[in-house]
Amino acid sequence: MSLPFRTRLFRWLMALLFLPLVAAAGWSLFDLSGLFLAGREWSHPWFWALGGGLALWLAAFFGLPRPMWVYVFGHELTHALAVYLHGGEVYRFNVTKRGGHVISDKCNWFIALAPYFVPLYTLLWIALWCTVGFYWHGLDRWTWLLYGGIGVTWGFHLTFTVSMIREGQSDLEGQDVFFSLVLIVLLNLLLIEAGLVAAVHGVSFVRFGLMLWHRTTVCYAVTGHALWTGAVAAYQFIARLCRSRAVS
Repeated sequence: MSLPFRTRLFRWLMALLFLPLVAAAGWSLFDLSGLFLAGREWSHPWFWALGGGLALWLAAFFGLPRPMWVYVFGHELTHALAVYLHGGEVYRFNVTKRGGHVISDKCNWFIALAPYFVPLYTLLWIALWCTVGFYWHGLDRWTWLLYGGIGVTWGFHLTFTVSMIREGQSDLEGQDVFFSLVLIVLLNLLLIEAGLVAAVHGVSFVRFGLMLWHRTTVCYAVTGHALWTGAVAAYQFIARLCRSRAVS
């Protein structure tokens, strides 16, 4: 179902408004990568476990038959959990290898787009790890397995998200494609950065928040200056054109 023109226009304006924030998030990710290298985090076992898990998943994704049913199940389950999070009710939950759907009494942009920025299997893996660790304290010796699982599951999320978006998704079309893509990129960047902050020593969430705030103000200031300069140039061009026509 297509969105009303006013809703589509509003979402386009919101997406444009979010673009400098996306740039700021990308800039912050670059800065975090610099802190990561400066702190020699790559020399820690967790980095190799995470990278090994990601590499293992990429090899499986491109070299083996893709587990579509697993993806579709996680995709539709994320929709359903988002509905429950909003106090709604799910009437039907259908999953097949070719696709699936959820019928509920609530729908908004968060419910529709949640599977594209919520790494459900990563969250389930971390929850399982914390639950087992609560009862068995010897799990600390197997921390590399935690990060390896995060690499596999987050790689699963990112690769399937990109591949499914490329094929076209009704979830995005129903919420406006441009608006959906901007939000998906922004929220995935923020989640990746949150994961890095949690892993990198010496970088707190407060420090990252201040970094993101500074980068955001700079990006919006540059965007505002560029728009103002362009508007002034356009006004001067139109004024000169009008004067030349009046003289002629």
